[in-house]
Amino acid sequence: MFVADRAAMVAAYGTQAADLLDRMGSTTMLCLPLWGSRALMGVLAICWDERHQVGVTERATLTAASGYIAQAVERALYLDERISVARELQAAMLTDLPLTDHVEMSALYQPAADGHMIGGDWYDAHHLPRASASDGETPALMVTVGDITGHDMHAATIMGQVRSMLRQATLDHPPYSPATALTALDAACSVLPMETSGTLVHARLDPVDGSLDWTLTWSNAGHPPPLLRTPDGRVTQLLEHDILLHRSLGPFTRTEHRRALPPGSTLLLYTDGLVERRGHDMDAAVAQLIALLARHGHRSLDELLRRINNRLADPAPEDDVVLLAVRTPASGRPQRR
Repeated sequence: MFVADRAAMVAAYGTQAADLLDRMGSTTMLCLPLWGSRALMGVLAICWDERHQVGVTERATLTAASGYIAQAVERALYLDERISVARELQAAMLTDLPLTDHVEMSALYQPAADGHMIGGDWYDAHHLPRASASDGETPALMVTVGDITGHDMHAATIMGQVRSMLRQATLDHPPYSPATALTALDAACSVLPMETSGTLVHARLDPVDGSLDWTLTWSNAGHPPPLLRTPDGRVTQLLEHDILLHRSLGPFTRTEHRRALPPGSTLLLYTDGLVERRGHDMDAAVAQLIALLARHGHRSLDELLRRINNRLADPAPEDDVVLLAVRTPASGRPQRR
């Protein structure tokens, strides 16, 4: 569509259209359609301050330019759609924590500041089947925090597959050993056509009959060490670990470790986005995390995670951040959260 001047705009499209031309400070306008592969996506308007005559060569050049612009717009819209789908997929994997009357739980997820970076970080928690049908029996709890390598749709997809496979591997192998489940996951990843690579901690919390004590059993596949805060404020790094999760490493027999949890203990799992930042000392960040947990570990878990994230995470993080905290009851039964 070519409009030579204001008079031509009024004659062809009315005074309102001419007013628009005036507000743009233009006299001559050439409008070209932006055709995508499936539909019209918009219009490119080229304006001149003074009356201008568009020749055949100039019109052909601008028409070709509009085609390139249409391709760029279509690709941008396509990438935005893919990123939106990936974020929805990632959010769907971060399911609500299970309701329980026996322990407190809280989780925090902060995505990377770059909206085009889709991470493979996740957390998970679910109860295990009770050993008996007794309604009063406290069920054991499985908790997981992991990080699949990459920041794209592929990482989010692999994360979803690994998360589901680990749940199935856990429930298919009574008595629900974390190491056995991770060993089964390794075996599956070594033969399936999945480019699996990442780290994770898979842990089980069991109540001790006749007391408020609990037992923690965990297996670590190359992940940052979990932290355990006891009621006296002392924080311990659970340093025991095996190699990371990677399909090229083949089946690997995982090990697991056990620790008694006194009443009122707090277990903190996290991903490396919390403590690893370009140009900063990771060991110093971990030391700061330990100090924050020791100082504020008595607070509610929601507040504790917010304080840790606000103090340690970059305001514009380059990587996703996941935090998961579990606290055993100090006395009686905590209220359902």
